[in-house]
Parts: sequence; structure tokens; C-alpha cells
Amino acid sequence: MDISLPVYAQCLLVTVLYCVVALPFFLFSLLLNCFSRARMQEAVRFFILWYGKTIIRIGCFPYLRIRYRNLSGEPTDGGIYIFNHRSSSDPFLVAATTLRPPAQVVNRWPMRLPFFGVFARAGGYLDITALSYEEAKERTAELIARNVPVMVFPEGTRSGSPVMGQFHGTFFRIAKDLDCKLVPVVISGNENAPSRDFRMHPARIRICKLPRIEQKIVRETPPFQLKNMVRSIIYEQSLKMDVEGV
Repeated sequence: MDISLPVYAQCLLVTVLYCVVALPFFLFSLLLNCFSRARMQEAVRFFILWYGKTIIRIGCFPYLRIRYRNLSGEPTDGGIYIFNHRSSSDPFLVAATTLRPPAQVVNRWPMRLPFFGVFARAGGYLDITALSYEEAKERTAELIARNVPVMVFPEGTRSGSPVMGQFHGTFFRIAKDLDCKLVPVVISGNENAPSRDFRMHPARIRICKLPRIEQKIVRETPPFQLKNMVRSIIYEQSLKMDVEGV
């Protein structure tokens, strides 16, 4: 069932209300932190995080029902988090996994969007198409040193279905080089929320953060094998979530 019109209308209304309510606090926070670029980025990411939470919990309710499970037993803090990528709703669903404002790794086109792109750039999101490997590693190291979660979709583009694309290896190399936490996260059920042609359908979406990859494995496994191992873990969990609805 196509529910695009009511969902997008409701999300637009919630966006306007959120901006009206949050803008004074947002501007005050920027003023307080204007002498520190890192703290200003943190303020922007806080605004983005709670916007994402508002959209997925209020803007899309009751059309989308979202359940998050943390099987890792750990908070979502500084480290690299690897997500599968089924839909354009994935960057919003990231907000369900954390209370600590994250930075996302994106392709160039989100940075060019007239509204969202402004905040993505101001929040220090990583445009992987514009960074060399060393620049990406340096930026990631700075974020993790400030205990910022770095959210990565290594498929690079949404699949639009339960079929998972191949992973790019950049952030698996970075995880090894930085010797940092590497955590798989699985999103299931949102491949039609919205679909590739941006039609919205009702969905029960499940998000599951899995236990981190043991540090010894990250250190000792070649990046290509590490990438395939994490992809296999996410793929197997996504199949389970799709079939069993857990």
C-alpha cells in the first residue's frame, strides 16, 4: 500500500515544528561553542541526531514501527559502526542506535542537498568521495578520539531489497590502522520504506547492534578478509531478522 502522501506530509510538518522549537537552543549552542570548530560540529550533530529520532519516532508513526535491540551490551560511543544499506531511510534510522551524536560517512550527493547537506557539512560528516585514504583516516581518528561514533554504509549505495551489495574496504583498513572498535549493525524491513522510487509503504523495521568484532581479530585479519567476515555476519543476521521477524 502506497502511503507516500500522508507520511511525507507528516514528516514535513514534524520537520517544521522541530526547527521552530529547536532553533533558539541550536543558535544559543552555536554561540556558546563558536570558538571551537569541534564543539560547533558536536552541536550540529546533536541537532541532527534528535531530528532523526523525532522523524523516525513521531514523523513516521504509526506507518513505520521501529524496534531496536542492542545485543552488544555496550553503549554506542567512539568507534566504527558498519551498517547494511537497503533504503534512503537508513541515515535516519541510525538515530535509533545512539544517544551520542554520530558522524556519518556519505557519498557526495547528500552533501549537495539544499537543507540536509548544509547540516551534514556543518556537522563534520565525511564525504568519502572527496577524501583521500589518509585524509579519511585522519578525520576518523579525530572523531574517535572525541568519542564520536562513526557510522559507515560500506555498500556505498542502497540495495532497495534484502539483497546485500558488496562492501568497500576503506573503513576496514582504517579500523585496523587505528586499532579501534568495529561493530556490525543490521537494519531489516525498510527496503520499501521508502522504495528506490521513493514510494513509502508501511513497514515493521528492526535494527540490531551486534557484539563488536574482537580487537585481536581486527588486528590480525587482512582487510579484505575482515571486510568479508563482517559482511557475512551482517548478512546472516539480516536473513534471520527477515525470516523470523526478531
